[in-house]
Amino acid sequence: MKYHNAIELIQDAIDVLGDTLQYPDVQRKFGFEELRQHALDDVLHLAAKCPDQEHALWTGAVSAFGDLNLQLAELNVSPLRIPTYEAFLEMLDDWRVNDTVASPEDVGVDDGAPGSDFFQTLLDSDLNQIEQANRVIARMAEQKHRERLARQPAPLTVEVKPEDKGLIQSSVRLACRVMGFEHLVFELLLEEIGEKNSWRFDGAAEAAWRLFFADEVTKALIEEAA
Repeated sequence: MKYHNAIELIQDAIDVLGDTLQYPDVQRKFGFEELRQHALDDVLHLAAKCPDQEHALWTGAVSAFGDLNLQLAELNVSPLRIPTYEAFLEMLDDWRVNDTVASPEDVGVDDGAPGSDFFQTLLDSDLNQIEQANRVIARMAEQKHRERLARQPAPLTVEVKPEDKGLIQSSVRLACRVMGFEHLVFELLLEEIGEKNSWRFDGAAEAAWRLFFADEVTKALIEEAA
């Protein structure tokens, strides 16, 4: 992770998601807990690359984290952890011992320049809102992709569970009303079924469900026309 990405994403989440960020499910889909640790890791990362700038970096982090925490408090979201300077130095020693410092090409030209403000640009009120939204969407898509990879592969043949019948029927009715957008309805259906059953739809499994759904839509249209 390059410098500031976690802090930037947290600010984006606050600006774009707003009050919905207080819900655990939204935090989970955004990977918010992971970002908490990454935010501090970014500071340690930069401090390891910039000897003699440790205190300036810690001060900047305290300011940036403090600003974010005020915003998080208004949303009833737990704050970011801010270590004392002594604890920060101990963590930095462990970081260096574990050799987790990124390669030099990850460091920007101005990173570590004396007097540069490493965090202020991320708190700039003029940050483009569309870019913020795109980063939030990309982050949630990335987190969702990771969750999918952790699921069990879906059965290769269609298995309709009793608790899924209502969802399938409502999706079929919707597909009949929005002709031309059946593929979008199907994708939403598959996503919800996958999340409910912790299934990952790959290749043949997705093809089987797609054929099943198309047949159900066709039968529903025939029944309506009769």
